[in-house]
Amino acid sequence: MTRLARLFALLVGLLALAACSRLELVYRNLDWLIPWKLDDYLSLDATQSAWLDARLDEHLAWHCRHELPRYLDWLERQRPLLAGSPGADRLKAPLLEARSLLQPTLERVAPDAAHLLARLDAAQVDELDENLAAERAELHERFLGGTPQERLQRRVERMEQRLESWLGPLHPQQRAYLRFWAVRQEAGVRPWLEFRQRWQAQLLTELRRPSGDRAARLLPLLGDPERYGDEDYRQAAERARQALADLLSELWASATTDQRAHLTQRLDRLRDDLAGLPCRS
Repeated sequence: MTRLARLFALLVGLLALAACSRLELVYRNLDWLIPWKLDDYLSLDATQSAWLDARLDEHLAWHCRHELPRYLDWLERQRPLLAGSPGADRLKAPLLEARSLLQPTLERVAPDAAHLLARLDAAQVDELDENLAAERAELHERFLGGTPQERLQRRVERMEQRLESWLGPLHPQQRAYLRFWAVRQEAGVRPWLEFRQRWQAQLLTELRRPSGDRAARLLPLLGDPERYGDEDYRQAAERARQALADLLSELWASATTDQRAHLTQRLDRLRDDLAGLPCRS
């Protein structure tokens, strides 16, 4: 999914923010964090910025009232699962559900995203095109640059940092599981990058067509981006989900008492942070 759609559609939502130790601080400041990140792609004029600010306030208030309780419910329902050592097959359903938690937010915000993008002028579309191209080049270098061994090591290091924030230090057996997971990810990189490029090309094509019903044409792109993936992308995504379920199952089965306690404490803090967030009226 293109980062532009994710940013404006609040897919910087709580599942992505959960790894942040200052969840409450980040969530409270999404109203300025999102426009700030959007500046990486577009220079909005005063009228566009004012419209975006007003719509963001409404969406954030809705998100806090209606979506946070769903995240809390999901977290609580995973506790019995984590009490044991679930196999990969038992983890796939909760992982799929976690992804689906963000879909209502995307669908709610997509019409406003389409409205904003439909009103970009030619210079803004050119700016967006240029910035997306620069991002594609950066992602290509990050994920495909260097030797296979160098890419593998970068992938291991990125994932190890995320995992240790939840489990604490990994032991040698767990690092071996992680390395095997990282090897399996290599085949999915190109389908993912190619999907992003195709989606962005379609977005730019629609933005450069005569205005007419441009917002209506943009809505499917923004509301359900993954429908534009080809078979290679869908197969790669399924392999990635299976590999993640396998990894998490192996890590949890081999977790030490301290690691289990560490995860429980992190989940407790996350639940308390979510439950304690005051929603705007």
